[in-house]
Amino acid sequence: METYVLGDIHGAYRALEQVLERSPFRPGIDRLIHLGDVSDGWPETPESVERLLHIPNSIWLQGNHDWWTAEWLATRLPLEQVNRSWYRQGGKATYDAYRRGPAEQMQRHFTRFFGQQLPYFEADNTLYVHAGYNPAQPIAAQDPFELIWTRELWRNSLPAQGYTECFIGHTPTWPASLVPCQRANVWNVDQGAAYGGRLTLLNVRTKEFVQSDIVQSLYPGVKGR
Repeated sequence: METYVLGDIHGAYRALEQVLERSPFRPGIDRLIHLGDVSDGWPETPESVERLLHIPNSIWLQGNHDWWTAEWLATRLPLEQVNRSWYRQGGKATYDAYRRGPAEQMQRHFTRFFGQQLPYFEADNTLYVHAGYNPAQPIAAQDPFELIWTRELWRNSLPAQGYTECFIGHTPTWPASLVPCQRANVWNVDQGAAYGGRLTLLNVRTKEFVQSDIVQSLYPGVKGR
């Protein structure tokens, strides 16, 4: 069994389909770890969630945009009452997409996907977390809110102490780097799919990766985030 990490999708279902088709990833045999932020930006968050739900042996981490989306799905507030920060930062696309779909889908995705996301995952002395963490403290003792928001680990090039490797998303490497980047023992697999970059799917052991086309080219005429 191989383990693959998938970067921030941000509603780009077409990019998700491309990386799954281009990768040697074997559904039902290999393990897939999505590093968070399936939602917000491009117009196909529900389709992306549905695709992930049908991949066996998957682990889904919570991203900050997923937290926002789950908050709205729990309440389904009308437009005039939604979180404006969320709505302005890609949430409009998610809101519109779910409002176009059946109410059953909203409840099912809230329960079966967003309600099952983890704050972090550890395996084989490797850490997987959406944004980062404070390496000076045990991760189990840290505020889950920080795990989906902090950028200090990556921006300060801090090593993930106590781990062989750490994989994160959240802070795009695009446009400075179009491919996965390593600082100390931390790998960043967010290559700006929410903007003008690409979605990445990477083999943890070999570091071989595939990428989608530039996501903007897959959604002509759509702004994204």
